[in-house]
Formats: sequence, C-alpha cells, structure tokens
Amino acid sequence: MDISRLSIGILHSLIGKNDGVSIVIDQTIEAMIHIMNIPLGNIHLLAAHCPPRFNTTTDEIFWHKSDQNKYILENYSDEAPLDLDSFILEEAKKAKKLMSNFVENNDLDLFIIHNSCHPSNFVYAVAAGMYFEELQKEGRATPKYLLWWHDSHFERERFMRPNAVIKKYLQYVPGRHVNGVVFINTEQEKLAQRRYFTEVGMKNPELFFERKTKVIPNTCDIPWEWKELKTDILRPIAPKEDQYNKTFFRDIGLEHLLEQKGRRFEDTIILLQHTRIVQRKRIDHSIDFAIKMEKKFRAEGHKKFFVILVSGHSGDEHDAHRMFLQQYFNDMMKSNRRSKENIALIFAEEKILPEKEVIVEKKFYKFADIPGIIARSGGMGTYFSEVEGFGNNLLEMISLGLPAVINKYPIYKSDIEPLGFKLPATEGGALPDELIQECYELLVDMPKRNALVKHNLKVLHKNLHHGIIADRLSVLIQNMFKYT
Repeated sequence: MDISRLSIGILHSLIGKNDGVSIVIDQTIEAMIHIMNIPLGNIHLLAAHCPPRFNTTTDEIFWHKSDQNKYILENYSDEAPLDLDSFILEEAKKAKKLMSNFVENNDLDLFIIHNSCHPSNFVYAVAAGMYFEELQKEGRATPKYLLWWHDSHFERERFMRPNAVIKKYLQYVPGRHVNGVVFINTEQEKLAQRRYFTEVGMKNPELFFERKTKVIPNTCDIPWEWKELKTDILRPIAPKEDQYNKTFFRDIGLEHLLEQKGRRFEDTIILLQHTRIVQRKRIDHSIDFAIKMEKKFRAEGHKKFFVILVSGHSGDEHDAHRMFLQQYFNDMMKSNRRSKENIALIFAEEKILPEKEVIVEKKFYKFADIPGIIARSGGMGTYFSEVEGFGNNLLEMISLGLPAVINKYPIYKSDIEPLGFKLPATEGGALPDELIQECYELLVDMPKRNALVKHNLKVLHKNLHHGIIADRLSVLIQNMFKYT
C-alpha cells in the first residue's frame, strides 16, 4: 500500500499549542511530510483551538475545558444528576455529527485521534467510540481509527471511581472499535495488555497487540549545528543567538528587576521550569532547589542572583496552581530571609506563545526557543515531575543544550534512563548535598557542563530522532490496512 496517497485526519482538543500532545502532533506531521512523503494537502486537522493552518476545522465542542466537559467531570464519581445520561448522549451525538462531516468532506482513509482514551476529553472520546461502532456495524472498512494513547483513566487515581452513568459511557473511552493504537511509553503498553484489552472484551487481543500497536516515544530533533563544537571552552555550548530573541529578558521583566535590585546579569543564574503549571510538575520542588543552590553559592563565596523562570502556561487540569506556587514562594522567602534578596520567581506565560508573534506592537516568544536562550546564559533546567507520559519538555531542554536536574519519575526510569542520558537526578523530591554539589559544578565548571551537554545530545540524536516516528508509524499503518 502506498501510504503517501492516504487522506489523513488528526483530532485533538488543541493543535499547534505548547502542551505535550500538540508537540507530538507537530512532530508527527513533520515526519509524515518529510520522511513518509505524505503531501501536506492530504493531512486534515480537527480541533477546538488551532492557530490558522492549512486544512483545519475547529469547533468548541472538542474543547476539553468546555462547560459541557467540565460538567461531566464534576459529576464523574459522585452520584449522577438525573440529566447526566441524556446530557452526555446529546453532546456526544453533536460531536459525532461533526466528526462524520469531517470524514466525509475530506474523504478520510485514516483518522488519528489523540487521547480518546482520556476522560478529560470525554465528549469527543465517547463520540469517536460511537461513530466507529456505527461504521463497523455498517461494514465500512474506512476510515481506520488510530488511537494515539498519551494518558488514560487506567493511569490516574482521580478517574478510578466512575459512577454508574459514567461507567456506561466508558465503554467508548476508547472502546473496542479502534483499529490500531500508538502508546508513548512501554508502561502504557503493559497496562493495556492487563486492563484495556481485557475489559473491552476485544477478540484475539494477543494478535491485535502484535500487529496493530506500537510504542512511539516522544522524539526531538536537534535544530542547530552542534556536532563539531568543542567542550573544553569556557562558555556554554548552545545554539546561536536569534536576533528576535535578544529582547526576551527585557520583555519578561528580568532586566528591570535586576536594575531595581542593583544586580548584574553576569551574576544571575536562571533556572528554567520548561513545563505547564500543574501540580504533578512539582514546581514547588524547583523553588526548594533554588533556595538550596543560592545557599551553596553563598557558602562558596559567590553572591549570585537566582531566577526561577516558568515558561509554560497555567490553568490546565482544572486547578489554580500558579496562585499556590506564588504563595509557596512567598512563604519560603519568609523562612529563608538571607536568600530572599537573591531569588526571584518569574512566570513568563504572558510573553510566550507556541510561535513567534507580534500583536499590536507586543512581541511574543516561541515556547520551544526558551531552553536555548537559557542555555546561552549558562543556566539550567529543573524537571522534578512526579508523573510524565514520556518527557517532551525534558527532551526540548536537552536538544537545545540546557542541562537539567530531574526527579526520576517512573517512565524516565523505564524508558529514558536506559538510553544513557547523564542528568543530575533525585527521587521523591529529595535534595541531598551530593545533588546540590553536582549541579553547582555544572554551573561553575564550563568544560564539565559542556561534556555532559554534548554527551546528552549524542544520545538524543541516536535514540529519539523524528525518524523513529516515521519508521514505526509506517509499519503500524500498513498492518492496520493489511489485517482486518
């Protein structure tokens, strides 16, 4: 079968944004176009929100934070309101109709639906299950339904206790009517073998699993010339400065802050938290880390100014975590008075978008560029996450020459660490003296830092390049059409 001739649809709540799923979608599209030779005109996008793009359809019903979806999730575990059953059915029917129109209008052969195994996308997950159930009852062979599994109710404690109404509709999340599944880590693969394929009563699960599933990890190409750079130089190896980004530190308010405090940029160390602002990212541990590092530098006779810079956006996962972090930071500064004048917390989300933009004379900076900017300044990343599907933002930091201190979350230990990355690491949020010493050396010893950075670039280039997406996705798609 000639994959390049397929008409392909891609659905997710968000496309072209800063979240991990959006990043994977863009990586996949890059692989499809440049490696799998699928024309851009053959790729069609369906989302709630997406920047203007070729072949894009949007509708608010696919928004995971819509009032409808929020209402369903608010009534997920407690006793169901009398109208919940009919409410879910009506919303799913609306979304199903839009999916059907999208498929027909674009004559789709393959429909890739991201996270229709996750209750946070309840409306369109149920709609997809119902839609493909109908197609299979009608005996239609296309489009094929490829589920891209980033997260699921099987993996989250908050979704373990569905009420009777929710349980009724979970048969479609993702349901038994998928034709293929992409997992992003090996633990999901094992979990699906134990739970998903058993609970939905799928026929011949062993054969399905062998032929129609693949693990495709998050990948990250390296967008700059790094291979010939020497490590024994006294400046950090990092991407060349982009002229557009020269004003970044001014626009996020850092230059003004340093001027107010009478501090110099040369004596400033930036710790980049390159993630969304949600609880499981444990940004509070990054604040604790900054305090420990400031004390270490002060003890060594270096008065440095530390900036915890958070580049991701807030408001996801239905919480107000940014307010908690600001209060936590304020409380910690009261408890560490000698550090108070030497540490700042900056949330830069108001100046960062998925792409560079100038809107009414205001500049906005590209999310993916930020690690490179911080790498040139000699800073480092913080990544104390407790749970990650894989680690997109960690790979972005590595790809742009930024060393990061991490918490060894489960998927890091099972899927990433064995590849050979060298990163200062802890477990459970502990910050022992040995870890602080290791990070201190990476900030003061440039040849040591550069050697670590280049080693990690080599490991990334060898093991997690975009070609992996094309290789594994091509085989999976071929099998989905070959085996009915």
